[in-house]
Amino acid sequence: MRYLVVKSIIITSALISGFAFAAKDQLGEVVTERNESICKQKFTQELFTQQRIFSSDRNGSDKRRIAERKIEAARQKYNDTASFCDAYDELLTFNPETLDRRPGDAQFD
Repeated sequence: MRYLVVKSIIITSALISGFAFAAKDQLGEVVTERNESICKQKFTQELFTQQRIFSSDRNGSDKRRIAERKIEAARQKYNDTASFCDAYDELLTFNPETLDRRPGDAQFD
């Protein structure tokens, strides 16, 4: 009887460690501050938020213009660096110097 209990404990622990090792290999992603996969998800979420701000006519023209400029700056940063982390940082921290109309801006009236 003891033999069966010991054997089942050993088999169970071997299976659990094997599953844990397999799950670790399947994940294969190191979570760090500058992980491009994580930044891509955050960038996408924030970009959609800015797009909703820009698209809503309930927001004032200044708020919509700031969202438009943030989107433009983030896209330009991504084009320059090919990094979602850099583009996400730009999207969060960008402050436009002026809200004057420029060619290509949406016209809010």
